[in-house]
Amino acid sequence: MADQRPPSTRRTRRYVLPALISAVVLVPNAVVIALGVEDFPFTSAPMFAHHIGPDTRLYAFRLEAVRDGASEPFPLEMTNLDPLELKRQLASWYYRPMSDTSPFRDLSGDSSSPEVFDDRMATFFRPLTDFLRDERGIEYDGVNLYVDTVDSSGELLESEHVGYYETATRRYTQTAEVLR
Repeated sequence: MADQRPPSTRRTRRYVLPALISAVVLVPNAVVIALGVEDFPFTSAPMFAHHIGPDTRLYAFRLEAVRDGASEPFPLEMTNLDPLELKRQLASWYYRPMSDTSPFRDLSGDSSSPEVFDDRMATFFRPLTDFLRDERGIEYDGVNLYVDTVDSSGELLESEHVGYYETATRRYTQTAEVLR
């Protein structure tokens, strides 16, 4: 049976409707791309929620082991964990909030108290230092945590000591004022 609709209705459904739907989806995205504006719903993932240009400051975690009063790089490669994945886990699940605009900020209930934060950070460091001691025979007095500010090429701009994990007491103490 042949389509009984008038030719103008068929043309509308065949050409105009797909063009309209495409425009509704593509035009806003093209505008966002052209203007360099990134916001929901065009970038719903926190890591893509802002433009990163040549002047953007980035942040990286750095761990230093402390033994007999001297600092040395923390041996992430000796933990059997991927260093990048470990730092992602630290940023996502333990070290929050980093700032007022952190996508992982959690101020619900006791999460905002310094004591709960310190306990959560001790939970991160405890298995790392225990593994190094028990499985690798490497024992440290503690671990310093730094947040390094780098530019888009990776050059270090500044470094802030944000906390210390003491292996003897199995306690973390934050030193950064951001969270107090």
